[in-house]
Amino acid sequence: MATRRQFVITLGGAVVAMGARAARGQQGAEAPGATMEGDGYIPVRRLPRPAAAKRITALERDAVERMLSCPCPCTLDVFTCRTSMPCGFSPRLHADVVQLANGGYSGDEILAAFEQAYGEKILMAPHKQGFNWVGWIAPFAAVGGGALAVGALIRQWGRRAAERRMAASPVPIDASDDEMARLEAAIRNDDS
Repeated sequence: MATRRQFVITLGGAVVAMGARAARGQQGAEAPGATMEGDGYIPVRRLPRPAAAKRITALERDAVERMLSCPCPCTLDVFTCRTSMPCGFSPRLHADVVQLANGGYSGDEILAAFEQAYGEKILMAPHKQGFNWVGWIAPFAAVGGGALAVGALIRQWGRRAAERRMAASPVPIDASDDEMARLEAAIRNDDS
């Protein structure tokens, strides 16, 4: 059985080893998209279609860029990142979108090409299929469930308040029917 001292020494060694491993990992190449320099850029190239005519306008191209998430840490779409921040990704992604648009590809085909290169994370919104429906439905379900819970709580509080009012009824009166009749007659005479 290990003593407390051996346990603390082993735990301290493990913490130091994990810290050294993390430090070594940070000295090497960073994860794609970890900086604004564009170090995780993946070219998205397709051969132009034969006799390709431009299939989308500049506005439609900008709309496609708004559907693509910039891989840099800004979390903006490519169009916004390109027009408002110094980014190493967005100008290159924009050039890829322009090259594909000039090559005769439609907006959906351009999005599919980027998704093939980067995965679904490049899209600003996930596809509405499979498990992704949870991402689309969960916020509304949470708000609806919360509203139902608050409504039930308010109704319960109202019932409790009504029960307390009923429990706080006046003191019972020990009077005969004759005495009650005289009291009611006196009250009627006072009203007139």
